[in-house]
Order: sequence, then structure tokens, then C-alpha cells
Amino acid sequence: MNLSGLVCFLRRSLLQMECRIIQATGLDRQFAPALAVHGPSIHPQPHDEQEATTEPSFLDNVFWMAAPKKRRTIEINRTRRRDPSFMLKVKTNIEPCVECGHLKQKHILCGFCYEKIRKETALIRGQIKAMEGRPLNTAVQETLVLYDSESPGESDKDKRIVERSRKRPSWFRTY
Repeated sequence: MNLSGLVCFLRRSLLQMECRIIQATGLDRQFAPALAVHGPSIHPQPHDEQEATTEPSFLDNVFWMAAPKKRRTIEINRTRRRDPSFMLKVKTNIEPCVECGHLKQKHILCGFCYEKIRKETALIRGQIKAMEGRPLNTAVQETLVLYDSESPGESDKDKRIVERSRKRPSWFRTY
């Protein structure tokens, strides 16, 4: 039941109760209980006594909404649903990854290779955190990662050096 239906129901119930009280006690209408609802007026208030005593119609609470004039046929519905803009597009830019051989889109990083890089980077960050004794929220400093049988050069003296005790992966290059 919506708000306007509730207000009409309360108004109708109060009118019935008001009539019974007036008949039983013989009081004047102005001293009988009245309905007080807090909020904006939903229905226009009647001005004369004759309109106030009539029962509200079921059409008073109906909200008229838009409805289609004619039914769509099933052929039209199916052609609309099968419109090419809704269909999946065939991708023609798929190729095997050079590193791992899994299929990937051209010019997009392979998901399997990305996962390997992410794990290796997390291990390097954990090693930096263990070396410095605090999280990685220090000032930005260039970091050099050295694997087995690699040594720092002359230009690497001011860099943070992280040594990994394993062979350098083929996909983890320095440029």
C-alpha cells in the first residue's frame, strides 16, 4: 500500500469513527476527534460538507503510468536482442607470449608473466624491508637488484643494492 492509499484509508476510518461518536454522544461535529497527519497535503481538501461525507473512489489512488500501445512481436524482440552491437566481438589480435607461450593480446602484458613479475617484486620489497628494518615509506632511492655472479659498476655507488641468491630470470631484465 502506498502513502496516498494509507491516507485515504485513515481518512475513511476516521470518518466512520467520527460518525459513531457523534451518534453515541450527541456532540457537535466540531468537537469530535480529527485526523492530523504531518507532511504535505497529498489530496486536495474538500471545501463543502457534501464532498467530505462521500466515500473516496478506488480511482483516487491510481497513478496513471505510460504503457505501450501495441505488443512487440517475438520476431521484432529477437532481432532487437540479436543486434550486432550486443554480440561478442571476435578478437583477431591474439598471439602467443614470447616468454611463456600462453595466448595474449598484442601490445598487452601476458597475465602469467605479470604474475611471475609481481611475485619476484614482492620478494625484493620484502628483502628491502628486512635490510632497512622498516616499511618502504622512506625517501625515493634508486635500487639495483643483483643476482648471482653480478657485481655493481662504477655508476652504482649511490644506489640501494639488493642481492638475490638465485639466477636472474630471463624475463626480469634491466634496461
